[in-house]
Formats: sequence, structure tokens, C-alpha cells
Amino acid sequence: MQHPRVTPESSTAESELSAGTADSAEKRGALETGHATPAQTGTTLPAEKDEEHEPDYPTGLKLFMIGFGLCLAVLCSNLDRSILGVATPQITTDFGSFGDIGWYGAAYLLTSCCSQMLYGKVYAHFDVKRIFLSALAVFEIGSVLCAAAPSSDCLIVGRAVAGLGATGISTGALLIISRSMPVSQRPKYTAMVGAAMGVTLVIAPFLGGVLTDKVTWRWCFWINLPLGGLTLIITFFLVRLPEKSGQDEAISWAQFARKLDLVGNIILLPAVVCLLLALQWGGAIYAWTNWRCILLLCIFSVVSVIWAVKQVRGGDNSTVPMRLLKIRSILAATWFAFCLFGMLFIQSYYIPIWFQAVGGDSAYTAGISEPPPRYYVPSMVAGAVVSAVASGLMLRFGLDTSTAYWAVALVLSGVGFGLGGQQCMMVPQTILQGDDIALGTSVIMFAETLSGSVFLAVCENVFETRLIRELTVRAPAANPAAVIANGASGLRSAMSKLYDPQTVDGILDSFVEALQPVWTIGLVLAALSLADTSLRGAAP
Repeated sequence: MQHPRVTPESSTAESELSAGTADSAEKRGALETGHATPAQTGTTLPAEKDEEHEPDYPTGLKLFMIGFGLCLAVLCSNLDRSILGVATPQITTDFGSFGDIGWYGAAYLLTSCCSQMLYGKVYAHFDVKRIFLSALAVFEIGSVLCAAAPSSDCLIVGRAVAGLGATGISTGALLIISRSMPVSQRPKYTAMVGAAMGVTLVIAPFLGGVLTDKVTWRWCFWINLPLGGLTLIITFFLVRLPEKSGQDEAISWAQFARKLDLVGNIILLPAVVCLLLALQWGGAIYAWTNWRCILLLCIFSVVSVIWAVKQVRGGDNSTVPMRLLKIRSILAATWFAFCLFGMLFIQSYYIPIWFQAVGGDSAYTAGISEPPPRYYVPSMVAGAVVSAVASGLMLRFGLDTSTAYWAVALVLSGVGFGLGGQQCMMVPQTILQGDDIALGTSVIMFAETLSGSVFLAVCENVFETRLIRELTVRAPAANPAAVIANGASGLRSAMSKLYDPQTVDGILDSFVEALQPVWTIGLVLAALSLADTSLRGAAP
């Protein structure tokens, strides 16, 4: 009988077990103070690092081209997440898919959310360059599916595929920088990648509006092909990563599967899909008491409990390590990100709806009017307060809203997110050490994407349900199905061909009223983000 091969991990298990008792007190102290210790994280002491052989890192033009290619990759993945909001009204008009607004963002964020922790562990055990190129290829395939989509359903599938690849691009870019560049160069190129992420927030609405109006919304996706292709060429020919140390070379597939938490990831995806379907159907297509909605919510509840138990028992191999959430600062930052980014995604998708449906603006004009660049100031509390004020101002958006009023609201929205959005990502880098930094960052990003996918579905449901109800009261002569099938782009001109001016005004009023619960949800999320101050307490 052939015996299984003993791996380094299994051979050292006994020694790790014997050291566990000595380390336990140190780990408890880390949890109580909010700091991770070198012994807990497995970081190398400075004296040991100096003894290691310095790899042959690229220099000069080759180093710059690698950094440039990674910035292009991150630009692509983040542009794809931000550019669609301003094009959504025109897409709903072309496909007659007003009821799918939430899915265009939720599908992308859902696969991104479920693969966030998965990519981190895959990168730790396989060739970084190959995984990065594979993620880039998946993202490009998703972009092609979106650009060539003949129907709304195909577009949603393409968004899901693109989201699956985008997460691997963002994670891989930072990892390639850490392994292919000398320590002295890493801050500069990490800042370049961060700047690329910030640039997308600025140019995405404007670029999406220009492409939608001047060419077609499909170019919002076709544009990823040349940018991604250039990145692929640069990475394939120029990136040469040093070999990893032998400690992770031999590992059985069973051990690797446990580290990936495949069961947890497989459970999470259908749970969230059931929730999104229930939120989309409930009250809009079927009554909440319909057996379909009840069944979906029951499946979501049961599977979510199973997933939570799996996370608690899984330790560091869990999708969301509970050990990190016991640190109050990490828990506070995760909650803050969940609330603030939920508000951000809501506003990114529904502010263009207000501009194009109610204001009658083009996609180009709506893109210019999107919230301005988010400036970084180290204050999460101030960011939450300013965001709440901006969300409150949006409750007064109507047919006669002045330019000065909506401009102030959007400026405050952008500044509020800038005050807090970047700060929550600094928490794990400040209080954690070693591998825990990557785990802590992934947990916060997991909360961001999960929040976006859930609250976009929630807002789609409340918006469409309220719109149908308002149309029956304010524009009884209008056919709600015809209004919804038209989409948000060019609504006034399209409805003027079918109905009298009084009915058209009633339709626009209905849109204004239907957006009120959407703005309210954003306001509630901004207010709830303030709860992070009480969670932090005396923790760092």
C-alpha cells in the first residue's frame, strides 16, 4: 500500500502544537490590545531578514514598465466597477430592462465578494504571475461578454465573470509589487496603484457619459481590451518573480482545499443569490407572502447560519477569520466600510437615474455631475457625518431642484466619502503585522463588496415597487409597464409622444417620489457608520 507523502506542513504540525501553549497567552494579549505580535503573525525578525539573499530585482525602464502595466490593470478593473452607473439608464432603455438595474452592479460585486479571500490564498500557494494573468484573462472575457451582450441577461452574466477576474487583478498587482521590486521602490509603486484606483473614481462617470452619448455604451466594456492586452504583454515578458522559499512548496490537495475554505465559498454564493432574488421579486414581481419569496428567504437564512458556524469553527482557514473580528478596531473598520460603501454604490447608480429621468440630462451631462474626487483626510467620524448630511440633502431632490443645491449635495457626498473611505483601509496596516495585514485588508474589502451587492438589490426593489404605486396615483392614464420598459434615458421625450403634458409631469413626479426611499437608505447607512466609534472604544 502506498503511503501519502508527508508535506512540510504536516511534518511541522507536531512542533506547532507543542508551541501552541506558549503562544496562547501572547495571542490573547494581542486580541485584547488590538495589536498582533510577531510571534502570532509569523513575521521574520529584522536580523533574520538581513541574512536572506537579496533577489535580482528589475531596474530602470523595465521596473517602470512593470509598474505602468500594473497600474493599467488596476485602472481597468476599477474603471469597470465605476463606469457603468452613468450608462445604466441608456442600457435599460435599449434592453427594456428597468427591473435589472440592481443586478448590473450586484452580479459584479457578488462574484468579487465571494472570491476575495479565495484569491489571497491561491496567490499564497501557486505561481503569482500565472494566477494574475489568468485573472486578467477572465476579466477580459467578461468584458467581451458585456460588450457583445444581446440581452440584459447576457450582460449580467458578463458582469459576474468580469467581477471574478477583477478581484484577482487588484490583489495580484499589489502582490507582484511586493515580490518584484526592492523595498525602497515598493512605496512609490504602491502609491501609483493607489493613484490609479483614485483616478478611476474621477474619470469613470465622465468617460462613461462620453462613450454612451458619442459612441455607444458598449464601448464602456470594449475599452478594457486594449488596456488589458497591453498589461498582459508587459506582465508576460517583463515580470520575473523570485522563487519562494521552500516552506510552502509541498502541500497536499486536501490541505490546500481546507486553506481555501472551498466549502465556505460554495455555501456563501447561493446564500447571497437567494437573498438577491428574494429582494428583486418580493413586492415587485411576486407578493412577499408568495411561496417563492418565502422559500428563497428560508434558504438564505438556513445556509447563512451554516456558513456562520463554518466560519467560527474554521479558524484562519475561514473565508472571514473570526480571530481578526475580535479585534475591535478591525470590527469597527469592517462595519464602517460595510455602511459607507453601501451608500456609495447606491448613489453611484441612482444619481444618474435622477439626472437622466427627472432632469432630462444626457449621459454625458450626468457623468460630469457625478460626485467629485474623494479627498483623503484621516477622519472616519467626520466622513460619516458629512456623508449623512449629503444623503439628507438628496431627500429634497425634485423636478425644480436648482443647480446650486444638487451641486452642494454631490460635493459633500464626495468629500464625505474621501474623509472616511480611505481611512478604514489604513486600520489593518496600522494595527496588524505580517500576513495578518493581507487578511485584515481582505476582510474589509469583503464587507465593501458584499454591502454593494446587497443594497443595490434592496434599492432596486424599493424603487420599482414605489414607482409602480406612485404611477397609479400621479399618472393614472400611464401604463406602468410601458414607462418601466422605456427605461430612464430620454424619459420625458419618449413619454411626451404617448401622453399629454399633465400625465408626463405625473410620470416625472412618480420618479422623484420613487427615489425617496433610495436616498433614505443611503442616509440610514451613513448614520449607522457612526456606530464604529462605539465599537472602537479604547482600541487603537
